[in-house]
Amino acid sequence: MSALEELAQALGVVEQHLTDAGAHLGTTRTSLGEAEKALVKLDPEHPETVVPPSLHRADDQIERAQDMIEQVLTTLRDFLTRL
Repeated sequence: MSALEELAQALGVVEQHLTDAGAHLGTTRTSLGEAEKALVKLDPEHPETVVPPSLHRADDQIERAQDMIEQVLTTLRDFLTRL
């Protein structure tokens, strides 16, 4: 196997790991949404008393991480097509 083929193979593994990480983040966002809904049910008239503000920040950070993963994947795929 040539060095170029080894590089392409290693980058393929990286691509799969990034794809998996993106999927896990999607699952995490869904779970956070479900947790928020469950918390709101505890006090629907005053959800601000039961839903911690950090929950929304966590969702924002997960969304940013998803965006970054997508950008890295795009760059990686562009690089792979140029090999």
